[in-house]
Amino acid sequence: MSESTHPNITLLRTGLDLVAAGRSDEVVDLLADDFRITVHGAPETLVGRDAWLGNVAIMNAAFSDVTLDIRHELAAGDLAAFNITYTARHTGEFLGIPATGRTVSWQSLEHYRVRDGLIAEEWIASDIGALLGQLTAKAAQAQEDS
Repeated sequence: MSESTHPNITLLRTGLDLVAAGRSDEVVDLLADDFRITVHGAPETLVGRDAWLGNVAIMNAAFSDVTLDIRHELAAGDLAAFNITYTARHTGEFLGIPATGRTVSWQSLEHYRVRDGLIAEEWIASDIGALLGQLTAKAAQAQEDS
């Protein structure tokens, strides 16, 4: 896919590149002060840069060697959307599942709203069911192999 020139795509790709490079702390400079994050299945919308950092910290504690493949991107007005495949190694506990050391992949549909050149809102719908299926199947396999 050729790179888009829409300013929201450029901004968000910068943020995604920083996350992929392990430089998530630098992304906070791209977030509005009143940034809001809604994660599908979570009980509430979280507000603020610290909320974003907390969400990233959970993933960073559980997964390493993260790569992302942006499958599709679309921007119109103040909105942008991405279809991303994440691949990572499961090296820490995730939702009560101990590290397996295995490589896993999952899809994530991510939508953003940009305001005044900053990311104001993020909605994430990741296929956690598929991810958990890989982790539990592989965790069971690891126990059988030992």
